[in-house]
Amino acid sequence: MTTLKPLISIILTSYNKPSLINQVIESVQMQTFKEWELFIMDDNSYPDTINIIIKYLDDPRIYYKNSFIQGNERYKTTRYATLINEALPLTCGDYICYLTDDTMYVPNRLAEMLSFLQKSPEIDVVYSSQHVKCVDYNLQPTHEYVRKASEILYTAANVVDHCSVMHTRRILLKVYQKYSNYWETDPLYWFNGDAMFWKRLNTFQPFYPINKVLDITFKTPFSFQNLYANLPSKDLNGILLRNSQGDVFLVDNYKRRPISKEMLSYFKYNQNQIVPIPEPFIYKYTEGPPISLTESIPNLRVVKNEKGELFYIENNQKRPFINTTAFRKFKFSAQEIIKVSQRSLDEFSDGPPIYPKLSNYTILPEGKVFIYHHNYFIMTDRMLHPIDKDMLQKLYLLKNCIPISKTSLSYFKIGPPISSYPSHLAEEYQED
Repeated sequence: MTTLKPLISIILTSYNKPSLINQVIESVQMQTFKEWELFIMDDNSYPDTINIIIKYLDDPRIYYKNSFIQGNERYKTTRYATLINEALPLTCGDYICYLTDDTMYVPNRLAEMLSFLQKSPEIDVVYSSQHVKCVDYNLQPTHEYVRKASEILYTAANVVDHCSVMHTRRILLKVYQKYSNYWETDPLYWFNGDAMFWKRLNTFQPFYPINKVLDITFKTPFSFQNLYANLPSKDLNGILLRNSQGDVFLVDNYKRRPISKEMLSYFKYNQNQIVPIPEPFIYKYTEGPPISLTESIPNLRVVKNEKGELFYIENNQKRPFINTTAFRKFKFSAQEIIKVSQRSLDEFSDGPPIYPKLSNYTILPEGKVFIYHHNYFIMTDRMLHPIDKDMLQKLYLLKNCIPISKTSLSYFKIGPPISSYPSHLAEEYQED
């Protein structure tokens, strides 16, 4: 333990970034200002990350806590906000900073911010410019830019990264007195939990700028912002998802069903069209049985029996194609046809036939995307839901869109638009 009370407390949230976590911790150790304490709040990372963190625990200024959170509990709160709230009561410093496992402080970061606040004791919150490096899976840069701190911010939400801020304990206590907690942990705000906290700080004071780059952040393909970007807020069947450990799941009947490489191949899935997702996102689905030859054929698959008849498996029913025109009309391809026995088909009840002609009586196949001018719609829950092009691209659904006329569009019920997950999370937040 250090003999002197640390002046600055730093809270580092960590989850499965073994390629960066050592640089992050060392960026704190290399600070020119030495009177700090660091709380590493790890969210039950895999051993490769934990083993790196442990190497730094001989520094008496560094404290470590593992949440041991289980996968099926992850989605229930905004995890990094929860970890920060657990750490804040443990801190001793008069000034508080935050850090993530893909961001490094420059050596004079603490000294610069502390000097600013000590020279202006009436100010409680400062923020700095940030160097953003976008990198590929090998951490090689693709592009970079500077997020500048150039003005006093009375609305810092969705503008300032939480690694670029230092605030006083004084304003933190005011936040707690008003809101009865610190950071907002509601899972609605996973994507922008810091923005919710900034709103609380802005209740009392603006953010004052230090127009110098004092931290460097890496935006990797596996950063949660990138993983969450353009994910739909509404559950959609037929999507393949991959978690951070490489496990693949099929969303089928709104459940996550584990699927192996062999089953991906057998059921004619494109293995280049698996969507990488953040860990909590997968756990919002109840786990279903693994895809296997002993289980029922998954939904949204095209099958052919011994007679050569084609069916679309949808909603646990088999929907016959009336003719090849209907098959082509809805952009199905021969490459996705799975040969099955009549016995396997008999497990499904008969569903409504698929006709090529659109009318008031047509029941469109689920999961298909339609385009009218530059407007996209996806068929789900027996409705056409407007959906953004970027979302379709994220889900690998943009390739075979089906043109539809204005007249034909009028035949079908239009459901509410499907918003992207970040947009859904960034809804206007109202405090009581």
